Parts: sequence; structure tokens; C-alpha cells
Amino acid sequence: MRVAQLHRAGESSKALWLRKQRQAMTIDDDQLKRALAVLYGLPDQSPEGMEDWVREQYLSDGKKNGYLVDADDTSPFWLLAAKAHTHYRDLKQQAS
Repeated sequence: MRVAQLHRAGESSKALWLRKQRQAMTIDDDQLKRALAVLYGLPDQSPEGMEDWVREQYLSDGKKNGYLVDADDTSPFWLLAAKAHTHYRDLKQQAS
């Protein structure tokens, strides 16, 4: 999401720098391109609009895959992201 915001703001060099950071290297270029296409297709592309959309995606995915419950609806964004990260990291480790 931050890469898209920087790119839209005309700060391509900062977006490229962010893309080269270690935590971003876990996402391949095709995944990033698909994610950006989805974000650019949202009707409300303000930072708040994109955050609301991503939050809804976390909630939907988390409930569908069992790592979130209804009580998580009011959880802070960072906690939803952390729970998703833990869930998918654990799945990746199980597959190894």
C-alpha cells in the first residue's frame, strides 16, 4: 500500500527504495503488479480509503481462514496485519 501511495505522489525513487528493502523482497514482482492493479482500481484511492479496503480484506480473509473472529472487528490495523503475517508464516513453515 505504501509503495502505491509513494508512486501516486510522484515519489518513485522512494517507492523503489522501499521495494528494495528486505521485508519487501518476500513479494515477487508479479504479485506486486497484481496488488497495485487492484489498489489502483479502487473507487476511493485516498490513504484512508485504501486502508479501509485493506482492513476489510484482512477481516474477510482472517475469518474465512480461522485466524480472526468477530471480536477482531475493532482490532487496530497493525494487529490484523500481525495475525495475518503469523498465520501465513506458519503455513509456509509447515509446507517446508
